[in-house]
Amino acid sequence: MTGDADADGDPGMLADVAALAARHIRARRSACVAPARADEILSERLAAYDFAEPLDGVTVAADLLDLLGGHAVRSDHPAYFGLFNPPPLVAAVAGDIVTAAVNPQLAAWGHAPAAAEIERKLVELFGSLVWRGDDDAAGTFTSGGSEANHSAVLLALARRYPDWAQHGLPCGVRPVLYVSAQSHLAWMKIARAVGLGDRAVRLVEPEDGLALTGEALRRAVLRDGEADPLMLVGTAGTTAHGAIDDLAGFGQVARELGIHMHVDAAWAGGALLSPRGRDLMPGLDLADTVTIDPHKWLAVPMGAGLFLSRTWHSLDEAFGVTTGYMPATVANRRDPYVHSMQWSRRFTGGKLFMALATMGLPGYARMIERQIALGDRLRSRLREDGWTIANDTALPLVCFSALGAEDVATKKIEDAVVGTGRAWLSSVRCRGRLVLRACITSFEANEGDVDLLLGLLNDAREPVAR
Repeated sequence: MTGDADADGDPGMLADVAALAARHIRARRSACVAPARADEILSERLAAYDFAEPLDGVTVAADLLDLLGGHAVRSDHPAYFGLFNPPPLVAAVAGDIVTAAVNPQLAAWGHAPAAAEIERKLVELFGSLVWRGDDDAAGTFTSGGSEANHSAVLLALARRYPDWAQHGLPCGVRPVLYVSAQSHLAWMKIARAVGLGDRAVRLVEPEDGLALTGEALRRAVLRDGEADPLMLVGTAGTTAHGAIDDLAGFGQVARELGIHMHVDAAWAGGALLSPRGRDLMPGLDLADTVTIDPHKWLAVPMGAGLFLSRTWHSLDEAFGVTTGYMPATVANRRDPYVHSMQWSRRFTGGKLFMALATMGLPGYARMIERQIALGDRLRSRLREDGWTIANDTALPLVCFSALGAEDVATKKIEDAVVGTGRAWLSSVRCRGRLVLRACITSFEANEGDVDLLLGLLNDAREPVAR
């Protein structure tokens, strides 16, 4: 007997689709960064797919590439100066193809030992960079930063309340997480998901509106007399302003008060691969747990998060379970499902492994330091051209405004630049004012792209300034 061969297409189709994808990648610099929305056209094209009859796979793939590229902000474009969504490295895309082709199941070590050991190797590499030579660090790959941060809360609960995993929270306790008001507010969703609710998240306003200091954090904790401090969260590279909290000060408070310290380094954590970048986050090594998103600065396809912990024991406390239906654990090996939120999951580390193996640590260091240098160039040229810099960071993210510009004028400048289709940036609030935000996100960006943005900004400012 044979299987239903007709249910699948010819594997040779993959080569044709890969050629289409390669053509898409080569052409992205010439694409419009922000195509005009065409909702009716999109609806019409999707309506053509009724799934009643099979279609040619290569034809569908070509149409899918056109839909995705033509009906989206092109965050893969070198002149996209927006959020942390870079184009993926070609090697990382290849790693994703290999992963999809083999489709390893990362629940039990024995089912996919090579995939499990590759991820362990990567966890140890990044753990040694965070904790400065400690190659016994623990961790797991995640779907992204939110899952990694969620994992940190679960580890903090297991540490603070030893019986929590079996019996839940003790009656009457009020666990509280302390985070900067400028942090990523996925913390609200996480607090709801673990049953604590929004009021368990203390949003502490930084005194300078950017980076939270250890002293401000200490005061916030001590003011909460009846609360039970669960976790202190520092951010390395806030989304809006690129600020890095006072991690060394956080560490001191955490040690003095016996509180779990977590650092959300989803974006800036990628800078650990650069000697210059490493020096931007003093105190990171004081954290008990750390989040890094390789799909941000390290340019691997979405979604790829990395959750790091000082010890395996803390992961076992939070996630350890036993079952009668999983394959027997292999001696001296760790089954991924007993130290992560996910059970069955994808081999997320494959694309990062492929990128690291082909780029090498020196290649990644050059990429990161080049982007930092482009950020310096943008900041310097903006000052020369009379713009006011609003944030204070060494990371390649610049917040700025036209001298004396009100919120309405700032928004007009943003709309004018984006409306050209040649570059993309956004606006955020900084110290009570609306300012423009430009971040170097693409490894393909160069001095010409920065100068292009400057020219568009200066042109857009002229009619507003009259």
